[in-house]
Amino acid sequence: MLLHFIRCTSPFAPAICMDPSTLNKPPVLRQGDVARSRRMVTPGVPPHRRGEKSGNWRKAFFRAHGWIGLNTGLLLFVICFSGSIATLSNEIDWLLNPAMRVAPQEGQVQWGAVYRGVEAAFPEGEIGMIEGPLGPRFAAMAYVEVGGQTRKVYVNPYTGAVQGHTSFFNVQRFFRSFHRQFSDGRRGIAFVTLFAFVLLVAGLTGFVFYKGWLKQLFTLRWGKGARLLWSDLHKGAGIWALVFTLVIAFTGVFYFVEVVFQSVDRYDSLLPPPLPRVEVASLDGFGAQPDRPPVEQFVAAAHAAYPGLRIQNMHVPARLDQPVYFDGQAGNPFTRDRADKVLLHPLTAEVIAVQRTGDLDVVPFVTDAVDPVHFGTFGGVWTKILWCVLGLMLSFSILSGTYLWAVRSVPARAGARAAVAPWLRGAPVAFALTLAYFVFVVFSTVREIEEYGVQDALPVAIAEMPVGPYQVRVGCTAPCRTGEGAAFTVRFLGEGMPSYAEAELAGTALEGSARVLQGVVTAPAGTALPLSVTTRDGAVHQAVFQAPGSISTDPDMPALPVTAPGVWWVIGAFSLVTAGFIAGWLLCLLRVYRRTQPVQ
Repeated sequence: MLLHFIRCTSPFAPAICMDPSTLNKPPVLRQGDVARSRRMVTPGVPPHRRGEKSGNWRKAFFRAHGWIGLNTGLLLFVICFSGSIATLSNEIDWLLNPAMRVAPQEGQVQWGAVYRGVEAAFPEGEIGMIEGPLGPRFAAMAYVEVGGQTRKVYVNPYTGAVQGHTSFFNVQRFFRSFHRQFSDGRRGIAFVTLFAFVLLVAGLTGFVFYKGWLKQLFTLRWGKGARLLWSDLHKGAGIWALVFTLVIAFTGVFYFVEVVFQSVDRYDSLLPPPLPRVEVASLDGFGAQPDRPPVEQFVAAAHAAYPGLRIQNMHVPARLDQPVYFDGQAGNPFTRDRADKVLLHPLTAEVIAVQRTGDLDVVPFVTDAVDPVHFGTFGGVWTKILWCVLGLMLSFSILSGTYLWAVRSVPARAGARAAVAPWLRGAPVAFALTLAYFVFVVFSTVREIEEYGVQDALPVAIAEMPVGPYQVRVGCTAPCRTGEGAAFTVRFLGEGMPSYAEAELAGTALEGSARVLQGVVTAPAGTALPLSVTTRDGAVHQAVFQAPGSISTDPDMPALPVTAPGVWWVIGAFSLVTAGFIAGWLLCLLRVYRRTQPVQ
């Protein structure tokens, strides 16, 4: 009995552990058992050891596979299900948002027209990046900083006409963030990527213990009972998606490696060596507010430096000590766009550096190849559709495995005890912990969505004045209470990019982009606040304005981000479907628990 207790306290306990009295009962032979046992006789092997060596390891893998599925399957399902939708999230946004759609035309993207169109539509905004169209019917998209919020602006890539804009939040942003981190920041990233190891072990154990897996690819027994049908569906879905499962698991493990390197401030060791930057000395002699060359000149210089580069993104610098650079594809779709790029001087359009995929070392190449492989973007929309289908098959195999366990755990005769006890395998405890974590995820997701909305009012202008060669507008962000510390904004007006060494407001160093600076200053209302700007030749220019009185917050600010109306329907449908599967998981546990209780 002591040996029986030690053996049966394992989470992989065999079925005999459910009833210790069976240890003293002789086995009951069914028809065919005698003949089958004779065929399994191995000369020189004692009867009690026959078949043990070849069968025990398969049973161990089977129990490990089942234990992993029961205790971690619900989390794995949500991760895989959300990732499957994330592969086609851009296409879903395209269907929901008319501003993202254009009629296909001949010719290349007119980067200059797109830039000027966005600049004219948002004169107070700062363009950070412009993405080329993802397909012939997609609009180009610009990221514009307006009032502390990043907006997505959709532009016709052939004419430069602005077709609409939304907040940063959409279907793509929701599913990418939810799948990557459960909307839980860096802690969520570590938690989700840790499950890549779980998925890897689950996939390998399932593949190893199944016999005849090649035959199982085409086996589907209809009319043989629910248990056999679901078993075939579970095995078939798992085997068809096996290679995909390993790809997702290995790339997920690499994401976990990235998290580890980031936590110890060594992420740079996974990237290519840093490219040369703009030398500050090269900015001298261009004046206080020089004009940049037209975008067409930058594009021509990039093509001349890297003729094989198909430009996909244009990155606009926020300061003059940062380069203008273009990245995209140059014949290797298995790497991110950033692997191939050209860096240009922001005032002369001279080439600073060129990076090619073929010049990358192994580790940086793998770092840039993980995303396209994980999300299936390397082959365009068709591979993304394939990745979505395989991801749904993987998600289905997780759910069907739970259903199979529930069917096998229910005794065939009423009142009989089950062969496997779910509470010994930890499923109820794991489900309770998973459910508690999902409750937390719901609140963190809502909080993250709200952060994409307008949280702060636009700065209220309180002064406009010259400061040496510059014309600036000073604003204070509501609620503006200078006596308690107020957030001031200094915007440089006029054409061209301001070129200066530093700026201070009442002794506080201002930070931000070249055109818009911010800083927090504490001073009583009516106090004279000096604003000083030091140009690159060392000259200091100063102007003074008075600290304003209290400015309240605008009560009409939206609580949720502005986005296409259909986005909320998609998120709501995903939430309902996910909640339904979680409820189904709970019902399976309850069903097994009730049916495995002995009759009183």
